[in-house]
Amino acid sequence: MEDKKMEVLVEGCNLKLFAEFTQANGISGNEKAVSRVMKKWCEEVSDEVAYDNLGSIALTKKGSGNGPKLMFAGHIDEIGFLVKQIDEQGYIRLHPVGGWWGHVLPSKPVVITTREGNEVVGIVGSKAPHGMTPDVRNKVQEVKDLFVDLGVTSKTEVELLGVRVGDMVTPKSEFLVMGNPNFLAAKAWDDRIGAIIAAEVLRNLKGVEHQADVVAVGTVQEEVGLRGAKTSAYMVKPDVAVALDVTIATDTPGEDKRIKMGFGVTMEIADSSHLGHRGLLNHLEGIAKAMDIPVQFEMLAAGGTDSGEIHKSFDGIIAVTLSIPSRYIHSHYAMIHRKDVVDTINLLTEFAKTLTWDIVEEIRTFNR
Repeated sequence: MEDKKMEVLVEGCNLKLFAEFTQANGISGNEKAVSRVMKKWCEEVSDEVAYDNLGSIALTKKGSGNGPKLMFAGHIDEIGFLVKQIDEQGYIRLHPVGGWWGHVLPSKPVVITTREGNEVVGIVGSKAPHGMTPDVRNKVQEVKDLFVDLGVTSKTEVELLGVRVGDMVTPKSEFLVMGNPNFLAAKAWDDRIGAIIAAEVLRNLKGVEHQADVVAVGTVQEEVGLRGAKTSAYMVKPDVAVALDVTIATDTPGEDKRIKMGFGVTMEIADSSHLGHRGLLNHLEGIAKAMDIPVQFEMLAAGGTDSGEIHKSFDGIIAVTLSIPSRYIHSHYAMIHRKDVVDTINLLTEFAKTLTWDIVEEIRTFNR
């Protein structure tokens, strides 16, 4: 008889930290609550805390001596909406911030954060299927045609709740540990998991001597054009940078099974905004091989990451993107696997501990 066992639980994930990062509400342009979480978890190990004028946060742990500057960047904004219009019955129309597919929204709860910081819960309206014609039932609703129902009777009641045009609207969802506890579901893994990895690498360096100045950066406004990546790169002025983001897991039914969850480290060779620096990719792959960490490679025809702006700063910055495969991104619940996160943290911790000017020069000369 076959001895059936659950996959071994991957250790090394601080679920309290994970939950605080993902449950904070912060769409592009409204990331302050998330930067506060990142500061809370990293301030103890940081020698400096700085912000750019868009709100990106940079936490630096200085190295010994005059070493290179190493930047780990994960964007802290999530997709969501702004209140666009309030009609006389109290229904709210939405302005999307980031890319939404209309199918994932009807009947889902959202939270409106008022100027005073109060949270008001609403439901995205949906029609019952009874009596619908097939052409109506099969049509994807556009965001402009959707509305939020706050459970009120008038525009006056909405105003009494403090809700105004321009207020932030975010998905409302829980942090979930799934049936196999290696799988974690939450909103905003895109890209709080990148910021979490940057934070955890910095925290891993507590009490460790290293030459490089290591900077964990939570960038803002990635979902609307990689904007915080550009401003934070000019603030930090890194010699080497690693952007951290999610990528689309293709291990679901009907997909090509090329990018798998729970595999290890995913290195991005190319996307629409950036070609990974081959010298840095080779160096990181070498560290992974020495640590017995499996690596898979990603190439994206569409979509970009923070590396797209970071690598073009100044006279060019050595940069790559490492990704965490995720299912169901840009919805109320995305899913990740602990192994991918832990392996990426361990790889980058070793990279940060061992980076020197000699290694930077070796990486740099690969393209010369």
